[in-house]
Formats: sequence, C-alpha cells, structure tokens
Amino acid sequence: QRENDEPLLHNDEAGLIAYTKSQDMEPDLAKQQPKVVDPFVWARDDGKTFAVVQTWPVEINKAFEQAFRKVENPESDPVHFEPRALSEFKTSMRKLFQLPKSGDDELKVMSVVRERKHDTPIYIGTGEHLMAMLRISKTVREELMIESLVGRKCLQCRWECEGRTGTHQWQLDLSTEFCLYLKQGWDTMACIKPKTQFDYDSHTIGRENNIINQDGACKNLPYMMDVEWFAPEAFSWTLTSAVLVWSCAIVMVLLRWYGAASGWGWVNTPVVLVIAASVAIAFALWADFSAMKWCIVPWMQTMKKFEVLGRQCSFGTFLAIHLLGTFFQVLTIQTNAWFMLTAVQENNDVVEYWQYLWENSAFGFLPNSTWETWFTPKWLAIFLWWLSTVQLTLPLLTSVPLPGTKKRCPFPTRSARDAEVLQSGEVLIKHGTRFKPELYHNHFHTIWTKVTVYVLEVWGFHSVVCTYREGVANLALASGLRYTGSMSLSYPRQQLTDIMQFHEGYTVKKKDGNLEPLPMGWELRALKEFQKLARYQLNRVFFIMFCKLALQMNLQITFFMIFHIKQKEKESDEYMNENTVMGMISITSLLLNFFSEFTDVVMITIVFCRVRSQVRKTVLQTGDSSKVFAQEDFVVEKEEGDESVQSIIHSGKDFKEEYYMAMRLWWSTILVAIFSTWLIGYALLKAVCAVKCSSGYWEFSSGCLPPMG
Repeated sequence: QRENDEPLLHNDEAGLIAYTKSQDMEPDLAKQQPKVVDPFVWARDDGKTFAVVQTWPVEINKAFEQAFRKVENPESDPVHFEPRALSEFKTSMRKLFQLPKSGDDELKVMSVVRERKHDTPIYIGTGEHLMAMLRISKTVREELMIESLVGRKCLQCRWECEGRTGTHQWQLDLSTEFCLYLKQGWDTMACIKPKTQFDYDSHTIGRENNIINQDGACKNLPYMMDVEWFAPEAFSWTLTSAVLVWSCAIVMVLLRWYGAASGWGWVNTPVVLVIAASVAIAFALWADFSAMKWCIVPWMQTMKKFEVLGRQCSFGTFLAIHLLGTFFQVLTIQTNAWFMLTAVQENNDVVEYWQYLWENSAFGFLPNSTWETWFTPKWLAIFLWWLSTVQLTLPLLTSVPLPGTKKRCPFPTRSARDAEVLQSGEVLIKHGTRFKPELYHNHFHTIWTKVTVYVLEVWGFHSVVCTYREGVANLALASGLRYTGSMSLSYPRQQLTDIMQFHEGYTVKKKDGNLEPLPMGWELRALKEFQKLARYQLNRVFFIMFCKLALQMNLQITFFMIFHIKQKEKESDEYMNENTVMGMISITSLLLNFFSEFTDVVMITIVFCRVRSQVRKTVLQTGDSSKVFAQEDFVVEKEEGDESVQSIIHSGKDFKEEYYMAMRLWWSTILVAIFSTWLIGYALLKAVCAVKCSSGYWEFSSGCLPPMG
C-alpha cells in the first residue's frame, strides 16, 4: 500500500529505511499489483514466493544519530539482521532508482538499531478484535490519539512532531494478529505492527490483562451500521410521499377541469391551490422527517458532522434548511400543475399577444399558424407539465420492486433489542442467527429491469438491479424530499472520500475463507461509486433543473409579461391581482429551487475533480492493458440455501472505460446545468427588460417592441 504521494527528497540528509526481516506477499495478491509497485514487489528466483519490501523516507541527521545506534557487523547477528532482507532491500533500491544490478560498492546500506522503552499500554489481538475494542472503548481511542474508524478495518489517527500535527491512516488485516500501541519518539502516534514483526524486534514488559472476554457474552455495544440496512423502512415513506404529493396535483387538475366545464367558479380560486398544496406539503414534511429518522444514525456514523454549502452547522440549522427546501419543492409541483390549467383556460385570451412576441423573435421566420395552432400557450403548458411528471414516473419505473423479487432484510430494524453485538465485533440476532454485514446485499428487480431485458438490451442498454438505498434516493427526488435527498448526496460522497483516503478496494477471499476488502482496485471502486452519484445527480439536473424549473420559468415569465401588458392596456392600477400574486409565488418558488439544485451541481463538480486527481495517473499508466487490475469476490446465495463465492476480474481496459464513463456522466451533468442556467438567466432578463419597456413587450433579438396593433 502506498501511504502517500509525497516526493522523495534528494539531499545529504535524505534516506530510506526498511525492516531487517524479509517479508512475503501472497502470490494471488502479488500478481494483481500495479506496475508502479514493481520496485517493491517481485517474484523470487524459487518461482513460488514473492518478496515485498516496506520502506519509508527518513532524515539522517543528528536526531537520527542520537536515536539509532550504528551496527558495524550486521552479518554477525543473522537472527536480527537477515542477509536476505538486506539483499532484497538493495534489489528494491536498484529497481526504484534504476541502478545497475551489479556493483555492491555503489549501493551503501547502513544497519542501525534503536533501543527505547515505551511505558504506554500495548494491545494485542487480531485485526477484527482490535477494531471491535476501538469501537467499544472511547477511552482507548483517545489514549491512542485515534480520531475515527472507517468501515471494518480502517482507522485514522493523529500524529504530532516538533509542534506539527497531521493525520495517518492504517488498514488492518482482520485475521492477522497485530500489536497496537502509542509510539513516542521522533513523532507521537498510534502504531500498528504485525505480532510476528513485533516479536522479532521488540518484547513486552509487565502484566497481561484480558481486555476482550472470549466467553461469547453479549452486550449493548456501539456498531458501525450501514444505511442500506435501514433503507427498506425509509423506502415506504418516500414511496407514499411520492404518490400522495403527485396525487394532490393530479386531483387538483381534474377538479379544476371538471369544475370549469360544469360552471363551478370556485374551483379557480386560490383556495383550491392552498388546500392541495397544504395537504401535500404537510405530508411531505412528515414523510421526509420520518424517512430520515430511520437512516440518520448510520448516516451520521459515516458523515460525523452536518454541513450546508460546505460549512459545518448545527443539526437544527441543517434540519430547518432542508425541510424548507422540501416545502418549496412540493409547492413547485402544485403551482406548476395549477399554472398548466390556468394556461389552458386563458389560452384564447393570450394567444394574440403570444403570437406577436414570437413573430418578433429570432423564430419569426416560421409561419404564423405555428403560434396560432401548434405552438400555442395551451399545448406548450400541457407538454411541459407532462414532461415534469417524468420526475415521478421514472423513479417509479426504476425504484419500485417487482412482486417476488425483494428479500426480507435479516437485520431487525423494528426490534433492535433482538440484535446484540458480540465483543468480537459480530452482530448476533435473537435465536442465534448471525448477521454478516459484509455479505449483505438487498437488491431487487424493477419494471425498468424487465423493459431493458426484453426490449432495450438489443440496443446496448444494460440491465441493472436497484438497492433500497438507491430507491430511497430516487423516490425522494420524485416528491422533492430535500432532507432525505441530502443523504443521497452526502452519504455516497463521504464513502468516496473514505475509499480514496483509505484505499478501500474490493473484497477478496483470503486463505481462511473470509472476504476482506484490500487496497487492490480502490481506484476502480471509486469510479464506480462516483458513477452512481453522478447518475443520480444527472437525473436531478435533467428532470428538475431543466424540465421542471428552467422551461417552466421561461413559460411562466412570458405569461407574467402578457398579464402585465393586459393590465397596462386596461389602464388599471390593480397590479397585484390574483394572477400576479400566483405568478410571483410560483416564479419565486422555481427560482429558490433552482439555486438549491445549482449548489448540488457545484458539489458534484468538486467531487469529480477530487476523484479525477486521484485516479487519472493510474489510468494513464494502465492504458488498455488486458492484465488483471482488480478482483472482486462476492457471495451468491443459491436456491438450496447454500452460499458460494464468485469472482469478477477487472482488467486495465475495464478501468479505463469506467474512467471515461465517469467523465461522460459529469460532462452531461455540467452541459445540462449550463444550458438550464442560461435559460433561467434569459427568463430573468426578459422579465426585467419587459418591465422597463414602456409597452411591456421585449424580445432578445428585437429589444423593446412597439405596442401591438
């Protein structure tokens, strides 16, 4: 594992230091290493084993000379200074600095030893037990200056050195026995060393205490949970909210249409909109809070803080801002439906003004019948409203499980008392059932899955399944739940950060049969996680920012201009009539929602730039190689109830294709966002200029127009 990308210094004090004991790497893992680590991992001459050299930069100065004692004849102590370790360290340096293979005189190696007593406790156990202890004991974490735990096997600690401070990441093999202690010397930080290595160069002092009991007793202990375990509970709330919010809009449209045909004048009063919007908003806020209530604990275990626009804030501020966002999202759904029917009813009264504006625009070359018959306010309003309903229909097609395809979640979300955490870190459910988080996958088939298989697959579309976390994100999009939707952006964004920071690759089956995430392929995994995030954001940008906000705002501002012109022609001083008030409320809601969506586009751009900077160099080095780049092992449950481990092999070419796919998704998002922003800007410009023009008529290509007639 490459710990950082800091350049090696080249001066009189710069040096590299390594262990005096030779080390091996498993052949399967060694064969998957990228070419960049060739100077540190290679096959030995016996053709069976692979050598691995761990080395770190060090400054050979007075402080180093005081801390270490030089050994003049290391060959006299082959137990602590293995000849093979010295030979392999020299080989590594020749490979790294591209030195000739022969000529030991050109490569000087200094053997040193350091003797120092540590008075701090040392914790010994497997990686799994040490991580369990750290999850349980806040006192131990503070004692070892450990700031956070990530996933099953990663931790981040703070280091201090001569007034400077920073962070360092460690990854533990869960089945290997380690020694964990606070290193004090040149720097102070938590140090993790394999037990075999510790026994080779160190020894313990004092009495041994058993920190973790091995009697199998269960206790109520903290545990790092996954949002996916609780997503099925939140799913029902988001689905119900999507159906009810859009039902209110559709019922309002049908009521106004039927009522107008029946001569019911009251159906066109704002009271109808207020009632429909109030019911939809009230339930959406309740559903938004209830859905997030199921997910907030595992979400916060990953996020660790609340942020708005990249700034840390309190929970109350975070909750208020996002529930306010939900309020305006749902209000926009209702006002767009109201405006659509208003445009239909007012079509005959405004079509003459509509035609005059279009004839003097850049599209004036089209025949007049275009604006009188085909491209009328009525049909354009109906089309745009129908287009905005894709915000509902697409999530229903891609996120609702088909009957018989969903599995019951083994984690008891509604009865947490039935789940207990063993002191070994495992989850034990009532009646002795063991829940294996790393093996849990709860996905299902949707209507879109079947459509792809039977119709679209021949055109190059790929069949995909949906998880409940993805379903919650899509259905939150459908009804405008910003509080729940914030998790859909921040949670995968933090997962991406952890993958890149801790180099968390795919799970691989180890010799003991257990699956464990390894650093191999973390770049590919980061790209795939970003693609999930980018696809969700692309849907938001297209269906909300473009279809629902940008196009609707242009149409509604045009209607606002026409109503303003009609008021001028009547020489009426009543500017704040019903239509004006309703139009201002609707346009303001659209504008606020646009700013909210735009900030999400900025955040996804920042994430893409970080991912690209982390993986681009590896993409260029790997190229179109057909060699194994990463291996992904996973458990498949057979119909008989048995489980088998299957593997997916990813080549360098696959990695490059995923990189370009991520770029295409980001560029698609940016281009749609830029075009939508231009449309919004044009709509606002049109509104301002129309107010300034004495006639009230304005077009971009013609400027202020004379009065019609």
